[in-house]
Amino acid sequence: MAYRFKLLEPFDEGIRRIGLQQIDRLLEELQSAQDAGAAIHNTRKGLKRIRALLRLARPGLGEAAYGAENARFRDIGRTLAAARDQYVLMETLNKLESVATGRTKSAFAAARTKLARARDAAALDQHNVAIAQALQDLREARGRMAALPLDGASFDAAFEGLARAYRQANRAFDHAFDAKDGEAIHEFRKRVQHHWRHMTLLSLAWPELLEARIATARQLSALLGEDHDIAVMVSALEGKNEAHLQPLAKKSAPVLTDSQRKLTLAFASSRQQALRRTAKNLGRRLFAENADAFRDRMKLYWVSAGSDQTVETTPA
Repeated sequence: MAYRFKLLEPFDEGIRRIGLQQIDRLLEELQSAQDAGAAIHNTRKGLKRIRALLRLARPGLGEAAYGAENARFRDIGRTLAAARDQYVLMETLNKLESVATGRTKSAFAAARTKLARARDAAALDQHNVAIAQALQDLREARGRMAALPLDGASFDAAFEGLARAYRQANRAFDHAFDAKDGEAIHEFRKRVQHHWRHMTLLSLAWPELLEARIATARQLSALLGEDHDIAVMVSALEGKNEAHLQPLAKKSAPVLTDSQRKLTLAFASSRQQALRRTAKNLGRRLFAENADAFRDRMKLYWVSAGSDQTVETTPA
């Protein structure tokens, strides 16, 4: 189930093949889940792979078909969002507790214990409902994926989709670090995720070169992801009534003493600033090129790699 195009396969066949493989993988993940929280987290990642694939195919699909399919997979992800955030919340608390010291470490331990009690009281039913709905929606999505209206579309569509997504990532980078806004940084993260998945899809164009780019983009995505996870944790600790955190906030408030809350929030803010400094430097490196130049370079790599496959070797 490699998430990448084959060099000589038609573009429309490649899109459908990869899309169907990804849906089957998610169905298996959810149907055989031993850990519902982990399965939901992994399924959300898989949905992002499918949406990145659709984004690359967007010029070949047309806006109406792309918009409809992208919205359907987005909505499946949203049905799993609350359960995912609860899972990641505990993972984030564990991670920060492991690197904190002294009274700050004790404050994170207290937060983890209190929020775990609130989560465990309602999580099982919530997870089961979310999984059942996602399974139904994915089974319906499978039929639509097999019939995507891509007949006649060529890899030119992929490179136009690549340039469009790259250009959006460039703009998101500029806004994210100028504004120092949490939502803007989260938006940039989504664009980075699209980019490294696009590089993975096209990785056979030049594996040795693109693997380094994929690794850098994944590192950047992980840094920005940790930043977002800390923001979700901060919302829970502050008792903000975001829809996906209401069960936690209601059952656990007040989560911490004033002293503990100040320690955890100060540590979280310091960690976010460090993450953003590193992320900004990686972003500069990753998106230094003009989008049109990047598209043309990637297209040249792909065409050249495909031409190599057609050359017959002469026996020695």
